[in-house]
Amino acid sequence: MKIGIDMGGSHVAIGVVNKNGEIIEKFDKDIKTMGEQAKIEMATYIIENISKIKENYDIEEIGIGAPGTPKNGILTNLVNLEIKEFDIISILERHFDIPIKLKNDAKCAGLAEKTYGALKDYQDAVFLCLGTGIGANVFMEEKELQPIQNPGMEIGHMVIDKNGIECNCGKKGCFETYCSIKRLKNKLINEMNLSKEVSSKELLEILKWRAKEENIKKILEEYIDNLNIGLSNIIDIFAPQAICLGGGFVYFEEILYKPFLEKYYNERKSFYKDRIPDIKLALLGNDAGIIGATIWQKWEKIV
Repeated sequence: MKIGIDMGGSHVAIGVVNKNGEIIEKFDKDIKTMGEQAKIEMATYIIENISKIKENYDIEEIGIGAPGTPKNGILTNLVNLEIKEFDIISILERHFDIPIKLKNDAKCAGLAEKTYGALKDYQDAVFLCLGTGIGANVFMEEKELQPIQNPGMEIGHMVIDKNGIECNCGKKGCFETYCSIKRLKNKLINEMNLSKEVSSKELLEILKWRAKEENIKKILEEYIDNLNIGLSNIIDIFAPQAICLGGGFVYFEEILYKPFLEKYYNERKSFYKDRIPDIKLALLGNDAGIIGATIWQKWEKIV
């Protein structure tokens, strides 16, 4: 058995995963702190639950998927958590004598979808994790693309409006400032005067009967327009056979995914209009990060 840990921008999920990529047991917790306090909260929760898991399972390895850019085993540039560096491996090694591996969380989720999910039948594909920010993984000829200079594949910081909203990274108009689910939720919550503590599930229930209100409809249409722009850039650069949309986006199938598909296939914004890629919704949901954290060592990479 292996332990997969998904350290997202606003939550931590820990799972026991078997050799078939199935989650046997799972623990998760929302993270509502930032900076040093977030580091303490996440590390404490992870240590407590690994200790519980080890009482019941023989664990051969721990895999961690986390936001930011892993560098020499240390996480760097976790901009959405206001963390510059997080040496989570050293912290865990003081408590557990088990091999520990670290990789970007979106890349882990993408590997899971490529191995077991929506992208398993495609050689050239892009996975986008639309959540607290936007992360990505790219596959070419069945291999994972992992540039030496930018292993995190920060597609979320591709600029789609040079005079746009300021991003946490310091630039203006980044893709994720318009199309992360966190930004969309905040915009909808403010517009509808809802509590900031409202969950995605609760928000979706509210949207079922308020989505056609003109102000709400405008917000959703703007999101879809910006997503279409971002994907057209990705398509023109990588020319994938398919793009998989994952992260918190999967819960908005009726509100976002289906209306987006209609616009995408009608407008065909990419250069190659006669062979645009399939757009798939992630099949593994929020479990993809946990599963991918335990299987990524098997994959070859293009350098």
